[in-house]
Amino acid sequence: MSVPKVAVISLFVFGSVILLMRCNVIRPAMPVESYKSIHQKPQTSMINLYADLEVVKLERLINEHLDSVLYQDTSFTDNNNDNLKVKALKGGAVKLSFENDELKWELPARVSFQKGLKLFGYAIPLVDSWEYTGQIRLRYKSKLTVNHDWSIKTNTVADGFVWTKKPAVRIGKVDIPVTIVANLLLPAFLQTFSQQIDELVAANFDFRTYAEKGWNMLFDPFKIPGGYDAWLSVTPYSVAIVPVQGSEGHIRLGAAITSDVVCLLDNVPPSGKVSALPGVQQLKQPSDTFKINLLTDIPYSTINRKIKEQLGDSTFVFGSRRIRFETFRVYGTNEKMAVETRVSGSIKGLLYLTGVPYFHAEDTTFRIKDLKFDFKTRNLVMKSAKWLFNGKIERMITRSVAIPFSSNISEIEQQTTRLFNHYPLGYGFELNGKLARLTVSDIYLSPESVKANVVFSGNLALGLGDTNPPGPLR
Repeated sequence: MSVPKVAVISLFVFGSVILLMRCNVIRPAMPVESYKSIHQKPQTSMINLYADLEVVKLERLINEHLDSVLYQDTSFTDNNNDNLKVKALKGGAVKLSFENDELKWELPARVSFQKGLKLFGYAIPLVDSWEYTGQIRLRYKSKLTVNHDWSIKTNTVADGFVWTKKPAVRIGKVDIPVTIVANLLLPAFLQTFSQQIDELVAANFDFRTYAEKGWNMLFDPFKIPGGYDAWLSVTPYSVAIVPVQGSEGHIRLGAAITSDVVCLLDNVPPSGKVSALPGVQQLKQPSDTFKINLLTDIPYSTINRKIKEQLGDSTFVFGSRRIRFETFRVYGTNEKMAVETRVSGSIKGLLYLTGVPYFHAEDTTFRIKDLKFDFKTRNLVMKSAKWLFNGKIERMITRSVAIPFSSNISEIEQQTTRLFNHYPLGYGFELNGKLARLTVSDIYLSPESVKANVVFSGNLALGLGDTNPPGPLR
């Protein structure tokens, strides 16, 4: 007697259902894999660009290049017919100091005044002029500023004088001291020479050339020395000038450059498109808010392997039930991290959990918090395996995810610190700086990895040493 086909099919279906129920094979719908497109804007940095000049070296340059003839007026009729001729010769070394934001000059000179003698507009018979000669220390003070176009401007005013050899007028073969008369003639010369100093500085102190060189250098990526293939890429935007400062025998001309600084690993960044040096703005107080934005990542394969090392190949007991985790796979879903695990034992199949990725600052590790079974997994499994939902699995997986960022971050920090220790760039420039602290500004998920924007804070300066000062005076 043959069994009807309908009965055979029914028996097969019934047996399959019994087998599935006995094995508890579960296949919930997986959380949708998705990633948010994020444009990473680095935290803004301020790079200090400066020229640091020792006053004694600037003093030496001035003495080497300053002409022996300081000033000469050979006509009685110029300067509004002042009826005066003046000649000043350098009489010794110029002395400089920088105090209270002012550059102070002390200039020894040999001066001679020739005063035309006229009465009612006519020359006096037999004597057409008297000549006064003497030696003097001229004192000036200059305020230094940097114009919008990077030119150096000085505002120099006379700051007194001291006769080291009192002036005298020669009549025949006799020198007659005439200090009072010479003092009356001197102020006009002092003011004229103040203008000469300002013109001399403006014509010869070329700060813009060095500012342009420093600005253009920033567009070339810097290779960080050491074992990692790490590069610094700088994108400068604007420049603000810092007031000229001086202390302990130094004059510092400085600027603060607003920029983005990114550290890239295993990727040589292309040189940035060099933009023209912008006009300089004024800045009252310099800033040390330098930040290196290191975009680093942890591949999902690393996280999978880490969880497998912690939980794989072990059997976990849940009362009378047993479960074994066989595989793990993590991915992104709606800004959360999904954990897919294949299990065997009292139940078989796939389980899905989701949690929030975050950076644990105390030990610089990547972790997951608020890990819960996905609601589709929960709805499917709750009736047949309610014992899974006591929180034990969530806690075990959460503890297993502690992936250190520090393995490459600490090395990059050490290498970058070495880079900032008098790193020569050419043209007399060098990098100097110090890293102070490390933070992680945000973490996000990409299709291949967990990415973190690690920020090193500190200070950085692109300096021009005083061994090669800008624009020697001629």
